[in-house]
Amino acid sequence: MELKGKTAIVTGSARGIGEGIALVLAREGANVVVNSRKVKDCEVVVQKIVSSGGKAIAIGGDVSEKADVVAMVSETIKQLGAVDILVNNAGIEGTPCLTKDLSEEQWDRVLGVNLKGVFFCCQAVIPQMMKQGQGRIVNIASTAAVRMTFFGSLEYTVSKHGVAGLSHHLAWELADSHITVNTVCPGGVQTPLMEAGTTPEYREMTIKRLIPLGRFTTMEEIGEAVSFLASDRAATITGQMLAVDGGLLTGFGEDLRAVVRTRMESMKAGAH
Repeated sequence: MELKGKTAIVTGSARGIGEGIALVLAREGANVVVNSRKVKDCEVVVQKIVSSGGKAIAIGGDVSEKADVVAMVSETIKQLGAVDILVNNAGIEGTPCLTKDLSEEQWDRVLGVNLKGVFFCCQAVIPQMMKQGQGRIVNIASTAAVRMTFFGSLEYTVSKHGVAGLSHHLAWELADSHITVNTVCPGGVQTPLMEAGTTPEYREMTIKRLIPLGRFTTMEEIGEAVSFLASDRAATITGQMLAVDGGLLTGFGEDLRAVVRTRMESMKAGAH
């Protein structure tokens, strides 16, 4: 339990990758703030942690709203006394489309959560971490932060590249305050949402095309990477990007442009 006594905020942790991260951090002894826009959505994860002997609280808030973020951090300090670890996991995708069809509203919404939300959360915890004399910030990006998203849209790729740049800058800026800032880049992660939205055949085809290790990553495996970067074992690791992707970024893959364009055009046609 190498995080025993530490307090961790995990944004967007009511389900999916965020849930996996929250459960692993709790297993390692951290007191976990489970966050989602609605408090009630966090209750199942909080109960899982508590029933396993850990400590967790739910704090609602939209990370794209600065007032919500400030209130979340303030409540965390009030209830748990510190903020040792911040995991910026909250993220959204817009309706997949080609750039010629991308609306300003979708651009603003995705960048608002995926990038501005990370900025707001980092900005809110930095004073407390500086006061404590240490801290760990782990930002969850994507392999889209290194290359691009295969099946999403431009704004998602831009938002994740932005997270990578933000992390690099903050790592330099905060190093003398003993605050490390790193980025985890998940590849294909098998979440309940993915399973609900795809067929087994589609998942098998994707694995064969893109993932050298031959399987998707689990939610808990993303949590293991975050836990390491949040621990004392990673005390001198900062400003780094860690891909947890089954080798996706090592391969050449296929030219999927035709597949992607056909899919997006068919989705557009179906919306009318």
